[in-house]
Amino acid sequence: MEGFLTSSIRRYYEFEVPPPRRDGARWPLLIALHGYEGNKDSMMAVARRVAGADMAVISFQAPNQFFIPQAADGRVQPGNRRVGFGWGTTFRMEESIALHHQNIRALISLASKRFHADRKKVFLMAFSQACSYNYRFVFTYPKAVLGAISVCGGLPSDWDSNPRFHAARTHVLHIAATQDEWYSTEKNLEIRRMLAGRAASLDFRFYRTSHKFPRPAIHHIRNWIAKTLAHGGQTAG
Repeated sequence: MEGFLTSSIRRYYEFEVPPPRRDGARWPLLIALHGYEGNKDSMMAVARRVAGADMAVISFQAPNQFFIPQAADGRVQPGNRRVGFGWGTTFRMEESIALHHQNIRALISLASKRFHADRKKVFLMAFSQACSYNYRFVFTYPKAVLGAISVCGGLPSDWDSNPRFHAARTHVLHIAATQDEWYSTEKNLEIRRMLAGRAASLDFRFYRTSHKFPRPAIHHIRNWIAKTLAHGGQTAG
């Protein structure tokens, strides 16, 4: 027989908030999620460049930690290892999904109350593994966020069968890599087709790179956020 215990854990995040606006308006909010083996610090470096001084930013760290082998032979050596973080596996995946949903909603509430962020101007940004988790959130809660930015990631495996997924008011920017070892060009084109059917709008772009966050894309992400705020600021609620 199998049983379980329920324990509370600390979830860590980095945050950066510009000074209060002179007009008293609230800041747009960017919540950034790193990829598999990443951490909040590495993702914050990217998110800070995307946000500039125009958004409140939170970089959220995944709950599952593990050692990453550093040796050439793949074995972990004492004193030669670092810790990476992941969002979940196929074991009890529904629990990882529920935790992600709960935490994103909690971060939006926290940012609204503590960081003077605008709940109607929330953007989620993810790299790699975190993309499918964010898409689950976006299309389960179709009015929760204004925009979603995904880089080198995929869609939920149950995209066509999950009854909780709905067309959303969320605008989507999806950035794909032409030499991505995880997502072929054909797979990315299929992702584009499926996203177009559910997102409020879709900007899908290929960058000539491997499975990594293309730094040249940061300029376009910033422009896309500004355009979305200007033309779709009342879309989410």
